[in-house]
Amino acid sequence: MSPRIKATVVFFLKCLVTVVPAYFVYKNITSTPGWDSSDLESLFFRMNYWPLIIASGCLVVSNFTGCYQWKLLLERQKVRMPYFQLVKLYFVGLFFNNFMPGNVGGDVKKVYDIRMQGGQTSIGAGFTATFFDRLFGLFFLNVLALVVGVLFFIYDPEQRWFLLPSLWVFLGFCAFFAALFSRRLGRILSKGTSKILPMRIQERFLRMQERFQSFREGRLWWHITLLSAFTQVLRVLVHFFCGLALGLDIAVSWYFFYIPMVAVVSALPVSIGGFGPRELLAQSLFAKAGVPSLESVFIQLLAYLTSLIVSLLGAFFFLTGKVARVESASTVK
Repeated sequence: MSPRIKATVVFFLKCLVTVVPAYFVYKNITSTPGWDSSDLESLFFRMNYWPLIIASGCLVVSNFTGCYQWKLLLERQKVRMPYFQLVKLYFVGLFFNNFMPGNVGGDVKKVYDIRMQGGQTSIGAGFTATFFDRLFGLFFLNVLALVVGVLFFIYDPEQRWFLLPSLWVFLGFCAFFAALFSRRLGRILSKGTSKILPMRIQERFLRMQERFQSFREGRLWWHITLLSAFTQVLRVLVHFFCGLALGLDIAVSWYFFYIPMVAVVSALPVSIGGFGPRELLAQSLFAKAGVPSLESVFIQLLAYLTSLIVSLLGAFFFLTGKVARVESASTVK
């Protein structure tokens, strides 16, 4: 299969995974007893915009702390760049994540920029730090859901079973971290998969594993755990304030229990921008808290809209940086 045909097939499958859940989301909303199209209009008119401003502030601050975590990981890969320069690359990555098909385009852009601007001869250092930064953020979100579930929902028979998916995801993360950081386990896995995976894939995994050894330091883990805690709590609060903007009055614990699950699903590159599966899962989960279908979907859409607006700063950095490079090139000529 040629690369062009393969890319077309993948894009078609992503469209399918996006459209089918979106249809069920729409069907669930319109089948609500008493539903009327005027409900959508009234939702906008009664919206309070101050919580959206606070949500934007939370997201901006979380991006600065998330960027600092990325900086610490890059330094372990011997990539040392000024923090403000990395902030620019971080926001550019957010812009590409939001405005390109899929949800990993921004990470690819960040890896490329690190190679070009960080004086690297390969993409290995930028890829390792960026990959682990994204991975650890999702891991901490999952831990957050487990902790909140145990504290608030373990005795609720309707909510208790939601701990099982989070537990399995947590164990999966632990197994993956063990494979990445343990040389012995990595070699065992390499030998075990030698008859299934091509040799070049095994060699790449072993090289990546060698790079991950630089993260085996207690002080680093302490720092990124604190940074992740602050960053991910703020990002969950973005959804909480979007709910307040819609007039929802439910405990913040529901958000800390459900949003991490939604975030893990939306991070999977199986749909276009996470649309479809994200809204369908949020709709199903928040129904358990008594949130109507329309409002549960609009929480996600408002959070996404907030992310789009904040990421426009990345578009500014991208365009001004591009202009600066063009001017520099013309000066040299």
